[in-house]
Amino acid sequence: MFSSGLIERPVSWVALAGFMGTGKSRIGWELSRALALHFVDTDKLITRVVGKSIPEVFAQEGEGYFRACEHEVVGRVTRLEHAVISLGGGTFIQEDNRRCLLERGPVVVLWATPETVYQRTKHSDRPLLRTEDPLERIRTLMDERAPVYQQGTIHVHSDGRPSEEIVEEIIDRLWSWADAQHAWALDHAALDHAPETAGSGESRASD
Repeated sequence: MFSSGLIERPVSWVALAGFMGTGKSRIGWELSRALALHFVDTDKLITRVVGKSIPEVFAQEGEGYFRACEHEVVGRVTRLEHAVISLGGGTFIQEDNRRCLLERGPVVVLWATPETVYQRTKHSDRPLLRTEDPLERIRTLMDERAPVYQQGTIHVHSDGRPSEEIVEEIIDRLWSWADAQHAWALDHAALDHAPETAGSGESRASD
């Protein structure tokens, strides 16, 4: 656990992953306020660095260039302290990004049904949803990405729930995760300092 002044929090760094439209930006912002941490949205960071909107990057530079920018941004945000990071929908899918993020700290994956995602994104300009049947495209992409998203640390559903309730669940589960990490560290420290058994000492003496 971490504390700053009178604020006690389970973690000082956490990332939010998940498909587009699952609420990462909104929940990430509210989570950062609840934990008194900085908030960073990687998509917005990319637009500031590149000087173009995400649709413009896709249209003018291609998805490969965008993913390279994502990877560079992941390198930056994993070096931050005291931050809640909202990731783009595809950021966690890339293996190098995923490994880097999971090594840095807990990754909370937000989930929603394809229908909810469609309702939340149908009026947005999402490059991956420029198709005749965006709902079917959402279903296909979610099915493809689900096994990778399952590799996240904590999983929370955002369908039909107020943001305050989602944030509260995330914080509760982060406390459980932090407690488990602390217990694991204590167990390994005890094993590292455990005295050798008499049998192992006798065996060494007879060598």
